[in-house]
Amino acid sequence: MGIFYVPIGIAVLGMLIRYKSFSAPLKANWGLAKGGLFPESKTGFVKRFPQDHPLLPSEILLEGTLTLNEAKTRFDGFLKRMNQAQQVVLKPDDGIQGRSVYFVDSAEAFGTVWNKYIKGNGNWLLQEYVGGLEVAVFYLQDAPDKNGRIASMTWKHGFEVTGDGRSSVEALIHSAPGDEATKRRVTKFNRDRLNDIVAAGESLDLIPVRNHHLGTTFQDISDWITPELVAAICPMLDKFEGYNYGRLDIRAPDFNDLLAGKNIKILEANALYSEPVHAYDPKYGLAEAYRIFISYWNMACKIGVRQKKI
Repeated sequence: MGIFYVPIGIAVLGMLIRYKSFSAPLKANWGLAKGGLFPESKTGFVKRFPQDHPLLPSEILLEGTLTLNEAKTRFDGFLKRMNQAQQVVLKPDDGIQGRSVYFVDSAEAFGTVWNKYIKGNGNWLLQEYVGGLEVAVFYLQDAPDKNGRIASMTWKHGFEVTGDGRSSVEALIHSAPGDEATKRRVTKFNRDRLNDIVAAGESLDLIPVRNHHLGTTFQDISDWITPELVAAICPMLDKFEGYNYGRLDIRAPDFNDLLAGKNIKILEANALYSEPVHAYDPKYGLAEAYRIFISYWNMACKIGVRQKKI
């Protein structure tokens, strides 16, 4: 991936020279620290919404400095507030690329994860688990006097297997359809349970964190964007001063709800560092992937120039 980004970096440098401004893309998101070039606090994004907004899953912030007992108390209170026992997600407040995301379904599991990975390490989000399908939508507000739009939408496929009562997780991965590079990533992500036998008929999603570094496959479904979906997301984001360019990772129960703009949840938002992940659709070759990446950086520059804050 490092090699992949070199031509993009050269192209971006050329854009900055052409626009006569090295701050043009940073000004696209002038309301964020450093223009959103680096990951912002996830809670910082949430604070822009009215409290308990229906687009957001329930979540609380946990400081890594909490003792185990203090953290467990907050964990128990969070589950009671949701009024149901269910799986929850623990992830870094400034995380990126699906790293260090943990799924916990009990106080015991939470305590194990806290002691092993969390304690003393930054701030963490405890978030309601949201099931269903996941898509990435790329939001753009091209100019201050224009309504925001969804420029692209990408279906983020997991890696699902169904047990037969005899085969291990590792065996099911290797017998599933798909390319070997993806299978290696899925195997690595599930390394702690490769020997588990999956019950007959039981379905497992082995990549609950949708990221290409972990084995997710991307499908460009930009043609499926509907006015109802745009109306459900963009007017709210248009109100956020200084946020004009970024990718949202959202989930919905199914495509009927998604395309109708109903029952959708924004898992997190990204800014200038966002990748147009539809470029990773296997139907695109390397040349088209470069074209897409470079075109999005060009849009960021144009948006920044139009903000008239350079």
